[in-house]
Amino acid sequence: MTQIATTSGERIEIPAAGVTAIVGPNNSGKSSFLRQITTHLRHGMHVPPWEKTFLIEKVTTATSGGEWESLHSWLQLHANITRNPSNGQLYVRRPGAGEVPLATLNNSGNENFEGGLQSLNDFIVFYGDAWQRINGVNPVEMRENFDDPPGNPLHALQDSPKLFRELSEISERVFGEPLTMDRLSRFINLRVGTIDAEAPKIDEIAEDYQKALSRLPLLTEQGDGMKSLIGLLVPLITSTYPVVIIDEPEAFLHPPQAAILGRILGEQARSRNLQIIIATHDRHLLSGLLESQSNLSIVRIERQRNDQTRFSQLEVEDVKEIWSDPVLRYSNVLDGLFHKLVVLAEADRDCRFFASALEEYEPKDSLTILSGDVLFVPSGGKDSLRRLAKVLRSIHVSTVVSPDLDILNSRESLRALIDSLGGNWESLAGDYKTATSPFSQPRTGVLISQVVKAVAAQFEGRGGEPFTSVERNEIMAQIRLKDNPWSAVKSYGMVAFKGEAAVAANRLLENLKTIGITPVRVGELECFAPGLGVSKGPAWLPAAIAGGYHSQPAARDHITEIMSAYEKVTTAYES
Repeated sequence: MTQIATTSGERIEIPAAGVTAIVGPNNSGKSSFLRQITTHLRHGMHVPPWEKTFLIEKVTTATSGGEWESLHSWLQLHANITRNPSNGQLYVRRPGAGEVPLATLNNSGNENFEGGLQSLNDFIVFYGDAWQRINGVNPVEMRENFDDPPGNPLHALQDSPKLFRELSEISERVFGEPLTMDRLSRFINLRVGTIDAEAPKIDEIAEDYQKALSRLPLLTEQGDGMKSLIGLLVPLITSTYPVVIIDEPEAFLHPPQAAILGRILGEQARSRNLQIIIATHDRHLLSGLLESQSNLSIVRIERQRNDQTRFSQLEVEDVKEIWSDPVLRYSNVLDGLFHKLVVLAEADRDCRFFASALEEYEPKDSLTILSGDVLFVPSGGKDSLRRLAKVLRSIHVSTVVSPDLDILNSRESLRALIDSLGGNWESLAGDYKTATSPFSQPRTGVLISQVVKAVAAQFEGRGGEPFTSVERNEIMAQIRLKDNPWSAVKSYGMVAFKGEAAVAANRLLENLKTIGITPVRVGELECFAPGLGVSKGPAWLPAAIAGGYHSQPAARDHITEIMSAYEKVTTAYES
């Protein structure tokens, strides 16, 4: 398989040997996509009308005679060729795949498989959802004659101690328990654990060995996670299918086990030269795949609001570049692949406060997205915002960046962030210059006369109004503005801008919102709780939440800005 053409016009390139991970939000069509791949592989351009393949136009399985010859050689190498005594014909058999006449291989005639793989499909493609994998460890009856070719993957394990050791070592690696094959019963059973004794000769089976074997628990009696994983690996290890398609391989596994499974799948793809295609909801599995150093391509599916499905691909080299960046590698940015919206903020405290504000947002029915579909990701500072944003936008994850307002302090940093989100700096440069020019003047010492003049100008004609924390902030902003202009912006937000600068700053922020940038208009995180009594540090967040500041107007207004930016960004994507 080399390429998948979608009905929405995208072309998905499949690595020759490696893993293609299908990701996306819930209910985006990942499982349907896998099933439709298998349908196209079997039927090619002649998919029966009752088969639903509304996401895929075509799956290209071979493009040259050389590839067909390679496949032909592979089948003869990995399958058993036997002669049917009743008709004298040669048949190709593989564990779990039945048999087809060898003439089918010799006379396929169409190296591009436009008619699909047909009867060859079960020899070449392994497909497994969670329940099929669980059933894959069920006992299988012994062969009538020991030298009959394997008719099931467990027969292949029975014939090859080397393959069974590999499976047992993987079981111990993931679950801390090796496996033992029960060869004494009429059915081949896999049991969990080992017997602390040498296996006896086949015609000298001691009673003690039989009792010890019977005390080992059957694999079929273990949890669904263990059965599902072993049920996946048994056909993978024994049959070496060149194409392996797995729906949610992490099902029933704990996060650390999912990460180990990711590494195992990547290792299998690399060592056995396999094409593995998976659909997953799990960041830990992706992390394991990345650590395996196998070729990994990530395809994101999202169902848009017009009910159209969109595909975006991060190809192998793009994924390697991401994983080589420590900031990206040790962030939770991969979780963003499974959400409809990612909000990037400078620090973890910002993210947790914004997330709590979203949970408390009212009225909830005014939101066009569920809070569970939104992920808040800390960047660890302003400089990393653009790197995270660029990765997420490259695979069409709706992304909103919410830095402190003093992002305006650095022209180059702001421009780099705008570029990473696909914005046009030139259209914003004029407002930026006007808005920030008062803050770029040389600093001088502040005189009392200047403070008095600034305060008088600020409150001229407002003598009858009550004096509140808002007015206090306005005074302090004016004082700070004379001393350290950008400190005033960070501490007091948009009230630090005056006159033409204020008009330009508001216009600039509205235009930034259209590309997904929503600076904190009150200045910085702590300004959402001006009367808290706790300034900065780890004590601030719990105190702010306990004080209910996450549900106050300032926090609600900021969530409104984020959601407004999401609407604009999503609309731009869908158009």
